[in-house]
Amino acid sequence: PQAASTMSATSPPGGKIELVKLDIKTWALPKDPPRDTPALFLGRDKKNYGEAGTGWVEYVPEYECGGIYGKTAPDYQCPYTLLADEAHDKNLDLNKRDAGSDTPNKEDRKLHVMIASYRDPLCPITLFNLFTKAAYPELLHVNVLMQNDPEVDDHCLKVYCEMIQEHKGNAKAGDNSEPLKTHSLRNSFDLEAQCPHADQVNIHEIHAKYAKGPTFARGMLSADMDQQYHDGTLSPQDYCMSTDSHMDFTVHWDKDMVEMWHAAENEYAVLSSYVNDVERMTDVNRNKEVPHLCMITYTSNVRTHATKCARALPRPKLTNAVWGAGLSFSKCHADLKAQVDPHTPHIFDGEEFNRAARFFTHGYDIYTPNASYVYHMIITGRSPTL
Repeated sequence: PQAASTMSATSPPGGKIELVKLDIKTWALPKDPPRDTPALFLGRDKKNYGEAGTGWVEYVPEYECGGIYGKTAPDYQCPYTLLADEAHDKNLDLNKRDAGSDTPNKEDRKLHVMIASYRDPLCPITLFNLFTKAAYPELLHVNVLMQNDPEVDDHCLKVYCEMIQEHKGNAKAGDNSEPLKTHSLRNSFDLEAQCPHADQVNIHEIHAKYAKGPTFARGMLSADMDQQYHDGTLSPQDYCMSTDSHMDFTVHWDKDMVEMWHAAENEYAVLSSYVNDVERMTDVNRNKEVPHLCMITYTSNVRTHATKCARALPRPKLTNAVWGAGLSFSKCHADLKAQVDPHTPHIFDGEEFNRAARFFTHGYDIYTPNASYVYHMIITGRSPTL
């Protein structure tokens, strides 16, 4: 039934509109939503969550801004969406690095990547994938917190350089090995260089025996970012991404991540999720399914537990308070304002919820990405244990 007539944010001056509840569809198992219908998978566990907590529910973006009444809600407001007249009056252009200046547009803005690596032999491959598959490798600036035993473990940057030379050597030798493939849109990947883009990689090296867990490592990366900001090499309006040291990427992943962030239409958006295994990168996923972080569990702390599935999302989905360390993408002002807690050594359970709380209490909104461009290379026994 319709509610009483009331004023709404979408009402004309002096006018009234009816509050109308959104018609949000559900699909009980074993049914699936129609293809290309945006939907969220709730689960299969009727014992713990009941009938209403299983199956699929339609994703309606208007719910994020106005609740059950959508655009007819009196307080309808999407997070930090600038109105056209506000942007005009204040001369704001969020595609510029600094409002009102002639600094680069979004296609020329730096992208800073933060990687915490613990004795990971896949770290060099991650760098290789990162640069060779980027649309704009000249804009990437990578900080690696490398926690290695130098007498045993390979150096992340040195082996990356060796991989580049190996691929170039294969091409010259004309053997059956795959030649080096790059995907720069501006032909900025210098194939003649000894180690292309090595000067854009900062290795912060500490001995593995001094490692104190993920928040310790990411906290040191936060400190490095803060120093780069004060040195003038990192702008709050640059893009920042944190991820793991065993990753692969789709071609032009950097350009696509930037476009996806802008699709949220929120200067304070943080795109975050756990990511799929690399084996799913080549899947022809007709249903456009992505991991959706929505599960927590209680141990000695609050732990982000797992993902469920979102399908055919038209844009990033507002999630809030659930953040995943596997992928985090935002403007750099988010990482500068809500830095990783450096005083939580050896914390694993609670790391991600702590980060989510810091973002949320600093005014940032966490979104589920609506497409997958970053993937895990999950290999059993890939690194030595403590």
